[in-house]
Amino acid sequence: MILFISVSLNILFLCLTFIFIYKKGGISYLTKKILNTFNNKQDVFNIYNPPGYIHKKSQYELLPKLSNAIIFLGDSITDEGEWSELLGNSNITFNVLNRGISGDTTDRILYRVDTIIATQPKQIFLMVGINDLAMINKSVEEVIDKYKQILLKFKNAIPETQVFIQSVLPVNQNIYLYWEDNQKIVNLNSKLKGLSAEFNYRYIDIYSCLIDAEKQLDAKYTADGLHLNGKAYLLWAEIIKPYL
Repeated sequence: MILFISVSLNILFLCLTFIFIYKKGGISYLTKKILNTFNNKQDVFNIYNPPGYIHKKSQYELLPKLSNAIIFLGDSITDEGEWSELLGNSNITFNVLNRGISGDTTDRILYRVDTIIATQPKQIFLMVGINDLAMINKSVEEVIDKYKQILLKFKNAIPETQVFIQSVLPVNQNIYLYWEDNQKIVNLNSKLKGLSAEFNYRYIDIYSCLIDAEKQLDAKYTADGLHLNGKAYLLWAEIIKPYL
């Protein structure tokens, strides 16, 4: 008896659902509904504008604008560095601000660069590009074009700010094979060095300090072949201290 009631209720539910869909337009309504749901989900999780990026960008926009700051700008590799503590013994008299966002690309930094400019920073340490290459499959030339747009904004809006272009870091293909080819990163860094000279900014080669004998990111500095552990950040901090 219970089984009969359960089956009957399920059949009734299916009939009511069918009638509802039929009145709304049938298969065309159902197809449109599915596509709209899929498109909305794509919008929310779009690689160019994911929730984490939106949330952190809004936070940076609302935080106090501390003038004369030293800003670290970039993707997750910058974001994961505890810069104020890493540089805490450098006798720095300026505010050290981490403005990295995990997953960032040159497009997304360009989209939020006005917030960086508004602080009128004393120095900017910029590192971005690996996500452009590895996640969006941009060409080196496309990445350089976006870099130029970012640097032009800096040059025009904050000409007194010292901008340091840091090399994009190598990856370790022996840990995970899906990371970007290091040769492409070498090509990008070569062009970034030239771009630094073009804009009269300083280029800092972090890449060469973190590679192993195979010219990959040394395994002692990473657990996943891309992101950095504490040893790498300590070394990175020592490299840039003379520029502060």
